[in-house]
Amino acid sequence: MLLEQKNTTLAYRCPNCGMTVKSMVGAFSLSGTMFNLKCPCGKSNAIIEKTSDGKFRLTIPCAVCNVNHSFVLSKNVFFNSDVFIIPCSISGIDICFIGKEQNVNDAIEHSDEELSKLLDGVSLSDIKNEDESEYQLDSEVVSMINFVFKDLEEEGKISCYCGNKGEYECEIHGDHVHIRCTKCGAEKTINASSSLDLNDFLDSDSIELK
Repeated sequence: MLLEQKNTTLAYRCPNCGMTVKSMVGAFSLSGTMFNLKCPCGKSNAIIEKTSDGKFRLTIPCAVCNVNHSFVLSKNVFFNSDVFIIPCSISGIDICFIGKEQNVNDAIEHSDEELSKLLDGVSLSDIKNEDESEYQLDSEVVSMINFVFKDLEEEGKISCYCGNKGEYECEIHGDHVHIRCTKCGAEKTINASSSLDLNDFLDSDSIELK
């Protein structure tokens, strides 16, 4: 019996040349641990990695921020969505499109039209600078940060020069999270405007302050 292979189309905008990079991604091509979709210009690439619980971690280059954003999607969302659009967490501009090929093409065309209107007389760097100065974390993300901090603190998983017996506080600002020990002054700052850094913090099982 032949098994029907699951396929989906993935596309992103290259921050270097501006080209929309698109490829069919099949379940068989993800049988390894990593799938790399590289722009023909050679200056950017999207990475898909399998997680231990069967999900997919996507690392997508952003044409607005010039940094990589990281997202985790379930297998069902990745392979069965008509179209799933991922925006830049800072600007809200669409940076990744996943789903059926025609739906992805339609979504890219619509997004290009919206982006063209948005950029009428404005550069991407202007949007980036404006958004960075007014960056605010979503209330749900703030709750998750506080939950992780409290959980690690209660389990003694935060360490500093006091060992794990310090007194800790967590301050959440627009674009960063600052954790410090009020006894020894050791601290750690997490860049909240970077999805990769923020996800690393939310997934962490311990924190070391220096």
